[in-house]
Amino acid sequence: MTNKTKILIVDDYNENIKALSEVIAKDDVEIYTATNAEDALELISSHEFGLALLDVQMPNITGFELAKIIRSVKRFRALPIIFVTAHREDSSFVFEGYQTGAVDLLFKPLDPNMVRAKVQMFVELAQQRALLQAHVTELEHLRVQAEAANLAKSQFLANMSHEIRTPLAAVMGFAELMSGSKVEQRDLIQYSSAVKRNGHLLMRLIDDILDLSKIEANKLELENVKFDLGELLHDVDATMSFRAREGSTNIVFKHPENFNYQFTSDPVRIKQVLINIIGNAIKFTPNGNVSVEVTCKPRANDPTQMKMTAIVSDDGIGLSPEQTARLFQPFTQADASTKRHFGGTGLGLVISRQIARAAGGEIRLLGSQIGKGSTFEIEMILQAEALGEVSENLNKEKDSDIIQGQGSLKGHRILAVDDSPDNLILLEHFLKESEVEIVFAENGLKAISEIMKNDFDLVLMDLQMPGMDGHETTMEVRKMKFTKPIIALTAHAIRSEHEKCKKAGCDSVLTKPISRTDLLDKLHYYLKGSVEANKDI
Repeated sequence: MTNKTKILIVDDYNENIKALSEVIAKDDVEIYTATNAEDALELISSHEFGLALLDVQMPNITGFELAKIIRSVKRFRALPIIFVTAHREDSSFVFEGYQTGAVDLLFKPLDPNMVRAKVQMFVELAQQRALLQAHVTELEHLRVQAEAANLAKSQFLANMSHEIRTPLAAVMGFAELMSGSKVEQRDLIQYSSAVKRNGHLLMRLIDDILDLSKIEANKLELENVKFDLGELLHDVDATMSFRAREGSTNIVFKHPENFNYQFTSDPVRIKQVLINIIGNAIKFTPNGNVSVEVTCKPRANDPTQMKMTAIVSDDGIGLSPEQTARLFQPFTQADASTKRHFGGTGLGLVISRQIARAAGGEIRLLGSQIGKGSTFEIEMILQAEALGEVSENLNKEKDSDIIQGQGSLKGHRILAVDDSPDNLILLEHFLKESEVEIVFAENGLKAISEIMKNDFDLVLMDLQMPGMDGHETTMEVRKMKFTKPIIALTAHAIRSEHEKCKKAGCDSVLTKPISRTDLLDKLHYYLKGSVEANKDI
């Protein structure tokens, strides 16, 4: 709906004001009136008028004099003024009118059609001017937002560079020490632990950046799998208690010991949110106290849905109102000093809140005070399964965990396909003690050639290769009636990439960087069936 254009009519006779108002009245016009210059000036100072119609012959201050006063104020110089007069049309009078600041003159007796036409022209100009001003204001607002976003992202990139280079420097430094000729076994263990620890830090940074990109693209999706909430909370309790001890922080974790329900949601994401929020409380409460209380209650409007609530309180450094206002904005932390003293990218809270919202819940700051600590509330909606129900898939997964990663793989032959020599060397060392026979292929064509010549029990297939990539190679291999397991190796930790692998013909996916434990677990899981089959024969 277009805003109404305000028009001011100034005349010392109310009859003239009434007559002129009736002539120019329209739905898109709002008329204001004054019978003297003083009232007119007060109205002009309080409203944005698109046009002023001034009677020339008025007592005390004439229309010409009122126009001069209006034009003397910078803010009102652009106000269009039309003089209305009964004076005879002569060139000297008209010249004085224009010289005083008029854009036009109307002579009495007024021609209604001419009055309406001239007023309508200025109404349309005023509307166009208002529209243009709105666009200018919007553009200015967008400019300010863009500058603020650029500044925030620049600060984020500078901080991210620090966060990445710090563990990377440790990885490279300890790797160099490990390559020395006179390294004692005790030092080697210490160096390798430091490399592994800092490698995990880098992985967490990369995961946060990927999560943020999904959030900004509105592609953050949650899995729907059955899980045991009690076990999940015990895992979080154990993890965060260990982290609290490292920081000399006392933590009290309260949650129901027994849950009679299995739940359907995304346990990995739920754990991520809890660890993020509790981890922040521990980080910002050195030598202090943190309390976590988790409850789970049926929703009133749907008993099959349960609302999990976690209250996380600490007596740490706390937040000011200004810091609180920036708390859930991406690329920011409370302030620069927080980054210097405590580290971090400022992504954890915004990612956690979006995950909670995707699960039908929310994360709120219930209160915070400088030097006295903060209290956060986490809410998530979980779908409850039948009473006492245990997922068949969950049991299978637990059974598979027991059998994996143990024993020799002697007698099995696998093909490892990767264009990176370093990755192939790493795979060779990972599998050295398993006694499995491993054959290497550096590209898709070589892989196809090896499969045509040899009998393999399993294939490890890198996806990102020049020429024929892993997807194409897998599809071609499946066309050759190769039915043994193919495990994809990919650096893309997103669900769509995993689904693409399965569609191409892969049985499973391992995300890089691959740990030796995960690789052996996967091999034992798939090759165990092959061992049993051989026994049956």
